[in-house]
Amino acid sequence: MTANSTDFAVLLTKYFSDYLPLQRGYSENTIASYSTSFKLLLNYANQHEKIRIQKFRTADFSRTLIINFLAWHRENGASSSSANQRLAAFKSFAAFAMLEDIRNIASLQEVLNIKMKRAPSRNIEYLSSENMAKIINRPDINTFNSFRHRVILTLLYDSGCRVQELCKAKIGDFNHGKISTIRLLGKGNKYRTVVISDNTASLVSSYLNRYFPNALKTDYLITNRHHQQMHCDGVSYIIEKYANEIRRNDPAFPQNIHCHMFRHSKAMHMLEAGINLIYIRDFLGHSDISTTMIYLRADNRLKAEAINKVTEKIVTQENFQDWSKDKDLMEYLSALGRK
Repeated sequence: MTANSTDFAVLLTKYFSDYLPLQRGYSENTIASYSTSFKLLLNYANQHEKIRIQKFRTADFSRTLIINFLAWHRENGASSSSANQRLAAFKSFAAFAMLEDIRNIASLQEVLNIKMKRAPSRNIEYLSSENMAKIINRPDINTFNSFRHRVILTLLYDSGCRVQELCKAKIGDFNHGKISTIRLLGKGNKYRTVVISDNTASLVSSYLNRYFPNALKTDYLITNRHHQQMHCDGVSYIIEKYANEIRRNDPAFPQNIHCHMFRHSKAMHMLEAGINLIYIRDFLGHSDISTTMIYLRADNRLKAEAINKVTEKIVTQENFQDWSKDKDLMEYLSALGRK
């Protein structure tokens, strides 16, 4: 920082370089999302509030500015969920800044008191067991690349991991034993160990034994074709590649298949199998059971739709008489009340 840096610039730098990654252990994706939120806010302040970015001070980080920004953000197409994510970043910074410099504590408390708008319930996008089997088993295992793709897709589903968790996994995190597991580094730099199926463990072991017999435990478990760390974009490309292949022969195969859909699918399939919601929470690495409840709500909606489809074939809908239009009857009922 330079001698001309504002108090806001100093705080924001410490927030992103020390507080989020080191003290709170936030993931790279979360930090990137928070960074985008502040870029949008500062650009808005510069263009619409005439506050130059170079002169932006903590006192300018006000409740009024943020409310105006969020309104502008929604008017320009942002969903309530997206706007709430921006607000979460601002509140996190406000809480941090209050402890670092109490001179602006009153205005920062006003930021913390901004209420989030209730976002509509989001639908859970997932694949049926049949469709998931189609895409996982699509890659052949007779070449290095296709075998690698099969391992990636299988692990992405069977471990229920986030794609970035899979990309970070090392060979030493994989254990093929009587109970096979994989250790995942999740949000908040917290590890969790999840059980994977025997079939998945055998597939991964065969892949490692065939192509990486001398690999170190510190090497990445999945890699790109150049044997370097795989990134999220690479996994997305692989999913899209095989989904498009399937659609050539099966136009009904779902569109817009994405990485997180594998995680959603695993959760929904576990729920359908009658697995306890608490275990699903721990398996997915959710810190709060309320996050896992979205799958239960989705499951209940699907059950309600299924029940209605079955019942409508048996229980017919009757056109009941509207008694409110029967004046004689209504007068009779009213008279009963007067007796």
